[in-house]
Amino acid sequence: MWAKRTPVGKEDVAKLVDDIYRKMQVSGATELASKGQGVSDSSNVKIKGEVEDTFQPDVKVRCPCGSSLESDNIIRCEDPTCQVWQHIGCVIIPEKPTEGNPALPDFFCCELCRLKRADPFWLTIANPLYPVKLAIANIPTDGDSYPTFCSTNPMQSVEKTFQLTRADKELLAKQEYDVQAWCMLLNDKVPFRMQWPQYADLQVNGVPVRAINRPGSQLLGTNGRDDGPIITPCTKDGINKITLTGCDARFFCFGVRIVKRRTVQQILNMIPKENDGECFEDALSRVRRCVGGGTATDNGDSDSDLEVVADYFGVNLRCPMSGSRMKVAGRFKPCVHMGCFDLEVFVELNQRSRKASYNITWQCPICLKNYSLEHVIIDPYFNRITSKMRNCGEDITEIEVKPDGSWRAKAKSENERRELGDLAVWHTPDSTLCESGSVEDKPTAEISKQIKLEGPSEGHTGLKLGIKKNQNGYWHFSKPEDMNTSSASRLQDRVRHEQKLIPMSSSATGSGKDGEDPSVNQDAGGTYDFTSNGIELDS
Repeated sequence: MWAKRTPVGKEDVAKLVDDIYRKMQVSGATELASKGQGVSDSSNVKIKGEVEDTFQPDVKVRCPCGSSLESDNIIRCEDPTCQVWQHIGCVIIPEKPTEGNPALPDFFCCELCRLKRADPFWLTIANPLYPVKLAIANIPTDGDSYPTFCSTNPMQSVEKTFQLTRADKELLAKQEYDVQAWCMLLNDKVPFRMQWPQYADLQVNGVPVRAINRPGSQLLGTNGRDDGPIITPCTKDGINKITLTGCDARFFCFGVRIVKRRTVQQILNMIPKENDGECFEDALSRVRRCVGGGTATDNGDSDSDLEVVADYFGVNLRCPMSGSRMKVAGRFKPCVHMGCFDLEVFVELNQRSRKASYNITWQCPICLKNYSLEHVIIDPYFNRITSKMRNCGEDITEIEVKPDGSWRAKAKSENERRELGDLAVWHTPDSTLCESGSVEDKPTAEISKQIKLEGPSEGHTGLKLGIKKNQNGYWHFSKPEDMNTSSASRLQDRVRHEQKLIPMSSSATGSGKDGEDPSVNQDAGGTYDFTSNGIELDS
């Protein structure tokens, strides 16, 4: 009397279970199932693919504490592809317990969004184990089990299981896919990096896995980064057990993800085009500020001080990382200095440093500040110059830049000037050739025309010389009040061919003090040999 049904084999059943499980992994699917939604309704849930590129508007609370309960004290991830909510008390942690509730950050990212920015060479495909918070355990009584350090810091541990389906294992059979374990410090001052606790001990299915390449007692510095170990060889079909222990008083979260490797070219393709990263006017303003040294208030009523301002400055176009002339000038957008680096060299070195024992990826090689890939842009000012110079010899690595942004290639001899052709002629800031006679060099004999009488000013736009006129009408040198008494001002009339050179490397002006931006030529101050049209003025 019953209608005949088609028999279902074990493989079909296993595939059906795998599909349903994968669909329920999407946040919100489990909640729908608990409310009585049938299995047939799960077909309306999107299967997760590339997690970072999938917009999930229905995601609610996903907190490392494991609770999905909503409360008044929650904060949302600002990433438009994520926007999950998390408990403030779980993710916003003060540096010291006695500081009370810290201020909320202006821009907040959850752990998964921080993770994808920490190492863009890995693309997150799935998260078999979502972020979980390490729990503080009892201090071990056996002194031989852990170093003496653990007697003063609590031992933290987490033990979880994650499942790899048959479809996952088929994916992992491809060379570019892997399973990665990762860990982050929740209140890390460098948000976009991985960091493991001290004396980290990681095991997958009972197999020890090395988590860090530094000594267990060594703290990770500001310029250091940990990596996420690949645990694919230790995994199996079905349920996998993973444990992490460490002796650390700080708060960490831990997870497992399936990743796909990105190539250098794929990373380069993610960087905005020249016109999309920054407008040319902003780049030109930065160059004018760095080269011109800022502004100073003129005082026409005073002639007690002389200020000498150079007509142009030498700028080195060598990449600070490779030493060769830059092909594509890259920079981090938040940096205030005008120094750049070769974009392709920078990305390649970042890929290599991920495998090194001391990982310092996505750090500006000029000011040494930490950023992420999304801050990398192509400098529209210097990239136009390097594009113009692409066909000239590799030994031509310097240009001369005027305070208004005009530039030309620096020629060391008359023969070299002829070989450079139009490159040795002044160009406007947008790299178009100047009209003949519109920009000319002033002869050395007319050095007096470049010296303007000016009163004391707060800005350092040039070199202040202590020169005063006595009662007889003769000029004599004196010691300025703000100058070290051990060094007297002197004016040398020997001709030199070297101009003030602004390198694309570390600062020549920074003092190394905490809080100071060690960027190139911030105030146009410092102790250089300052020349103007061949006349050297130093103090």
